[in-house]
Amino acid sequence: MSGDSGALEADHLPSMETLLTLLNLDYPGLEKVKEAARYERYSEALAELQAYFINRPVPGGFPAHADRTVIPAYVREHCPEELGLVLRTADEVLKQTFLFRFPWDMERTRIPVVFTEKIDWNHVPSGDVEWPYMLNRHRYWIALGQASVLTGGECYAERLCRQMEDWIDRNPLPGDPAGSLNWRSIEAGLRGTNWTKAVSYILDSPFLTGELLCKFLLSLHIHAAYLAASYNGWKNISNWGVLESCGLLHIARFLPEFRLAEEWTVLALARMKSTASLQILPDGMHWEQSPTYHHEVLHCYLEMLHLCHSGGLRADEAVTDAVHRMARASLDASRPDRRQTMTGDSDSSDISTVMAAAALIFNDPVLRFGGGDCPGYDNAWLFGAAGLRQYERLGPELPPLLSRPFPYSGNYCMRSGWDEQALFLLLRCAPLGGGHGHADSLHIDLFAYGKELLTDLGRYSYSNEEPLRAELKRPSSHNTTVVDETDFTEILDTWQFGNIAFPTGVRWISQPGFDYAEASHDGYRRLDDPVYPRRRILFLKPHCWLLMDSFDCSAEHRFRQYFHFPPGQVSLSRDTGVCLTRNAGSANLCVIPAAKPGLAATIEECSVSYEYNQIEAASCAVYEIAGSGTVSITQLLYPLPPGSAKLPVLENVPVYRYTGELVTAAQAEAFRILLPGQPEIIVLICHRLPSLHADSMVVEGIQVFGEVVVIEPGKPGSQAGVIK
Repeated sequence: MSGDSGALEADHLPSMETLLTLLNLDYPGLEKVKEAARYERYSEALAELQAYFINRPVPGGFPAHADRTVIPAYVREHCPEELGLVLRTADEVLKQTFLFRFPWDMERTRIPVVFTEKIDWNHVPSGDVEWPYMLNRHRYWIALGQASVLTGGECYAERLCRQMEDWIDRNPLPGDPAGSLNWRSIEAGLRGTNWTKAVSYILDSPFLTGELLCKFLLSLHIHAAYLAASYNGWKNISNWGVLESCGLLHIARFLPEFRLAEEWTVLALARMKSTASLQILPDGMHWEQSPTYHHEVLHCYLEMLHLCHSGGLRADEAVTDAVHRMARASLDASRPDRRQTMTGDSDSSDISTVMAAAALIFNDPVLRFGGGDCPGYDNAWLFGAAGLRQYERLGPELPPLLSRPFPYSGNYCMRSGWDEQALFLLLRCAPLGGGHGHADSLHIDLFAYGKELLTDLGRYSYSNEEPLRAELKRPSSHNTTVVDETDFTEILDTWQFGNIAFPTGVRWISQPGFDYAEASHDGYRRLDDPVYPRRRILFLKPHCWLLMDSFDCSAEHRFRQYFHFPPGQVSLSRDTGVCLTRNAGSANLCVIPAAKPGLAATIEECSVSYEYNQIEAASCAVYEIAGSGTVSITQLLYPLPPGSAKLPVLENVPVYRYTGELVTAAQAEAFRILLPGQPEIIVLICHRLPSLHADSMVVEGIQVFGEVVVIEPGKPGSQAGVIK
């Protein structure tokens, strides 16, 4: 050690000495650091290292210095709401007040937590461990960094530096990170992304001292080494593996000066390839059956591709194709208002910014349509001025398909158009999808004329101490059917299941005038008397849907259908069973049941959670009937545009064999549908696949042969079309 080293240098000698062994001192620009280190002038080496980081070129994928004037002006003009949220968050964090409410925060909160003294990094309010997980991901530090750039206020950089130093000093990597509230590997991965972004905004701040820079670099090296080592086969198939690999790549690309940076890059990209090959299904959906986690994973893949493109790395072609497929699937499965459905553990989130990022990554005009006119606040910072110009040049194109099946994931989307007034229905007959899956086989979501009309009830919480958590995962919290009040998939707790139903008998047919889907599951085959449920949906484009639920069994059972509505008034006719939402000034849904002896209808109360930790009161229509053999319940699901009060008519029509015998409802049923201002339609549904001459049916004098047939009596020429 040189003789001019002072007390300050002695205090930081061990950490600086350690850091120098981790750096590649032959990296361009570190010549002065290397020279000082050679003669053990550690204070000088630290000062030169700080000067290097202040003046070095910004690594590709991080905000360039030139963008720090362009982007603030852009977001002030085009993203005032997001800008306001960032600045409010930054001001709250200045006061050690924490409220997690960014659009893609995985577990948002509604009640602020204030620390009047030191931050308790292990604080668990209301028994929900997701809160300290969110606290220790440090997404809000990006808000502090951006607020520093946006306002020029050093108070934001100072608070970021003080909180970062406090966290590093008080949260060393424990011997058992998995049991820690702040060192689970997923939090370490998210910090790798959030820390590098946040600090990129304040590298020239006087509050980021050389000593703190040294701590920051050492801590990120610990993070990267931990992420590199704590990986296994479970991570390959879990969203954790993607989030962790994204964080590792951010550290490696932000700090190429580390000796191991290239090794970490290779490792992160290899894991990106393995996770993409396992987690992204051939139809583009993420296997965990949750749109929220689908988009969290997609977001990470897009950021990793951006780091590759910006840093001159060649991304694996198979990965690029899979991620592109994933983005297209997001768009094709989105509602007309560009929000994701709340199936599985999901919130009601707008996916436009994810689509905009994907449009820029793939230069895809179809995804540009999904992104809308403005790429959004976060994308402005991520892609910079060049990205904004690219987005402006990239004209939008309508997706090539309206209705689309996702057969590998078990999701089926029916759509009348791509405008926000279009009609949309999602049918799910999917594998469970792990812990984030719900017991939602045969569930439907429905959206029309700018309004959500049937909804999943969301997730609300991950805490076992919250009874509503398990309740929202049960079949009765979904728009599906239940037999004898027995759950076809059993919910044991937040993450565990008992008996699990598997999809069966799925069929999808799409024609210009009709979409048809049917599906079943094996969840009731375990009963002493097995029951075989089947859901059939016929989209009479572009007006409405005919829904038939049927159940095959031997003994008598009781069957229930559930229809969950968004918050609002709902009326029910006790005489006819017709259920109608009463949304003043917006679209409504009319559920019209076909007449059926013994069919009862009631309205029950339920709760819907549009985001984590939020709950609202809503209503549910329940249709119930008992019977044996083949029992069916049929409804017309008719959306009404705002201000419309004209309702259709649904009538039973007798069915005969061609030999003249009347057919029972257990064999086949037909329904006359009279839509306002539209020609008459009759739909025949046979409960068995026609196989013999005697299975040729006659409806209203028209002889047909098919399992599902649409008859148009007033149509000239051929009046019957066989759907199936």
